[in-house]
Amino acid sequence: MGEIYTKMQKLSVFIYSMAGGGAERVVSNLLRELVQKYEVHLVLMNERIFYELPSEVKVHFLERSAPFENGLWKLIKLPFLGLKYKALCDRLGIDVHFVWMNRPCYAAGFARIFGDRRPLIINECSTPSVLYAAPTMKSKISKFLLRWLYPKADFIYPNSMGNLVDLRDNFGINPAKMRVLYNAIDLDEIAERASEPIKFERPFFLSVGRLDAGKNHELLIRAYAKLENCDKDLLILGEGLLKERLQGVIDELNLNGRVHLPGFDANPYKYMSKCHAFVFASLFEGFSNALIEALACGALVISSDHKSGARELLGEDEWGVLVPVGDEEAMRKAMQKSLDDPNWVKIYQKNAIIRAQFFGVKKIAAELISDLEEFYVKFK
Repeated sequence: MGEIYTKMQKLSVFIYSMAGGGAERVVSNLLRELVQKYEVHLVLMNERIFYELPSEVKVHFLERSAPFENGLWKLIKLPFLGLKYKALCDRLGIDVHFVWMNRPCYAAGFARIFGDRRPLIINECSTPSVLYAAPTMKSKISKFLLRWLYPKADFIYPNSMGNLVDLRDNFGINPAKMRVLYNAIDLDEIAERASEPIKFERPFFLSVGRLDAGKNHELLIRAYAKLENCDKDLLILGEGLLKERLQGVIDELNLNGRVHLPGFDANPYKYMSKCHAFVFASLFEGFSNALIEALACGALVISSDHKSGARELLGEDEWGVLVPVGDEEAMRKAMQKSLDDPNWVKIYQKNAIIRAQFFGVKKIAAELISDLEEFYVKFK
């Protein structure tokens, strides 16, 4: 094994940006472990870096694109970005590619077409058939690029079994070249930050996520409005385009002073550790970081049974409570039971901590590093 380590020295971690998303958070967690084994080169396509990076990480910008570039221009640029990425990795002497998110994966696929033969490992943290379900030209092009370029990778890590099945059944990816790599969370950091005080004094239900249609916060607010003998408020942390609409729903239901939209907080853990229950009504997710983090904070989790990771994470109501997607009454009943049965809540709070241990960054990173060593020998 020592001989292999001396051969594989330089790892490219290629992702669009390090802005405040779930994939970016997982990458930031993994980087702290990967720098202990490799010379890590972080390749970005956008300047946003919201997470603290280990000092050992060397950062390179393949481009400095705007987040909302013209779609046609983005498509035209892809082959040239593939050439540019190959040239960068040639200059740096990269041994293995580890690529995250669709656009970097497409660019790396073009680099392979243009002759790059380094082991190419990609991560898929969404459910593509759901993400590209709309009958738009953008979705059609994205599905075409995925079917064409993803098979050029040597190995693919979906972050849930549901995503693996989606790639297999809907995009023709060979299951022999895939394995689930779960999202990695830093349990020690979460525990430390969870202990910070909050200014909110009343007991509360909590949800965390962008204020957009996919998170389905309106259903959550309407379910909350129908609770009986409820002495808990509802906090929804996040920013997004629907903030004004959601505030309108709060006004309509006379819930001002009980339902709160305080915006984004860089430390949601201090709320997760103190909430009565973590409630999540999302229509779809890849494998939700928020759910894992809520479990790590010892919260009862009530979640929609969305594709693709909720059931895989929570089991058959073993580690948390599942309700059908879009079912307001089922969500209300689960929230009501949490109010009516404190012992039921305590059982899930204990189970939550146990389940979270499966996703600790040291465990996940050890699996990843073992695989990367094997891939370097097998695919180089």
